[in-house]
Amino acid sequence: MTSPIPYPHARPWYRTPRGLLTLALFSVGVAIPFLVSDYDLFNMTRVLAIALGVAGLNLLVGFSGQISVGHGAIFGIGGYTTMLLMLRIDVPWPLALVASIGAGLLVGLVIGIPALKLGGLNLGLFTIAIAAVFPLVVSRFSDFTGGTVGLALPTSPFVAPDGIALTPAQFGFLFALLALAGTLVLLRNITVGRFGRAYAAVRTNRILAVSNGVRVPQLKLIAFVVSSAVAGLAGGILVLVLTVATPDSYLLTFSLILLMAATVGGSRSWIGAIVGAAIVVYLPDFASKVLPGQASGQFAQLIFAVLLGVCLILAPGGLAAWGTSIARRGAALVRGRRSTAPRTPETESGSSTDPESYPETTTAFTRKEANR
Repeated sequence: MTSPIPYPHARPWYRTPRGLLTLALFSVGVAIPFLVSDYDLFNMTRVLAIALGVAGLNLLVGFSGQISVGHGAIFGIGGYTTMLLMLRIDVPWPLALVASIGAGLLVGLVIGIPALKLGGLNLGLFTIAIAAVFPLVVSRFSDFTGGTVGLALPTSPFVAPDGIALTPAQFGFLFALLALAGTLVLLRNITVGRFGRAYAAVRTNRILAVSNGVRVPQLKLIAFVVSSAVAGLAGGILVLVLTVATPDSYLLTFSLILLMAATVGGSRSWIGAIVGAAIVVYLPDFASKVLPGQASGQFAQLIFAVLLGVCLILAPGGLAAWGTSIARRGAALVRGRRSTAPRTPETESGSSTDPESYPETTTAFTRKEANR
C-alpha cells in the first residue's frame, strides 16, 4: 500500500513574496519620519489619510462590484464630526476619531439600506446626489458648522506623550501609518476566505451567486457599511492633519477624484490605494511646477484624465496590478533562462546520466543484471 501524497500546507503570509514586500514597506514607512522634513511628512500623512478612504472604496467597488460617487461626502461627515466634537464639546481627538467611525457607519446604514434596491448606474446617481447636497447643507447651518469659512483648530492635535521625542508631524505620520496598516489588515481579512469567494461570486454573476446560497443583499450592505466607516475615519484623520474643515473641500469633484484614484491605483489592490492617493496629493504640485499660475489646476485635471484613460485601456486592473504583472513576467523570464542555461562539466557530473552520482541505483541495477 502506497503512502498518501501529503497535502501542501499554505505558507504563512509573511513568508510569501507579497507578505515580505508588505513588511519591507511598513519598515520603510516607520523610518521615514526620521529621514525627511516636517513639510514632506505633512504631504505624506495626507497621502496615508486619503489612501485610507480609497482602500475603503476599493472594498466597495473592486470586491463587491458596487459604484459609489458619494464617498467624498462621507469623508466630510467624518471630518466635521471630529472637528465639532473637539471644538464644541472639547472631546479628545482619539475619541473624536472613534466618533467619526461611528458617524460613517451610521451613514453607511442609512444610505446602504435603500441602496440595496439599486445597482449599477442607479446607485451611482443616488450617491452623486448625496455628494452634491452635502456641501450645501454644511453651508446652510453656518452657526453650527462655520458656513463657508469652516472650522479650524488652533494647533495640531498630534502631540506625542511625555517621554517620546517626536514632533507633531512625526507623531501624526506614525499614527496615520498604524491606522492605515490596521485597516488594510481588516479589509484583507474580509476579502479572503468565505467572504472573498462570496464577493467574487456576486461580482461575477449575481444570479449564479443567489442560486448557490449567497446572501447578496447582506454582503452588499456589509461592504457599504464597512467602506463608509473607513471613509469616516479617513476624513477625521485628514482634518486633524490639515487642522481645518471647509465645505469646499468636499465638493462633488472630490468624490470623483477618490473614485478615479481607486481606478488608477487599482480597485482590487490595497497597495493601489496608496498609489492612487499619492497621485492625488502630488499631481497638483507637479502641475504647478510645469505650468505655474491658475492654469496649473486645470493642467493637473487634464493629466489625471489622460492617466485614467490610459489605465482603462492598457491597465484595467490599475497601476499596482500592472506593476505586479510586469514583476511576475520578469521573474518567470529569469526562471526560464536559468532552466535553459547550458550545463557546465561540474553540473553534468551530478546529473542523472552519471552512474557515479547515484551509487545505490547503480548497485541495484547491477544486482538485477546478475540475477538474470
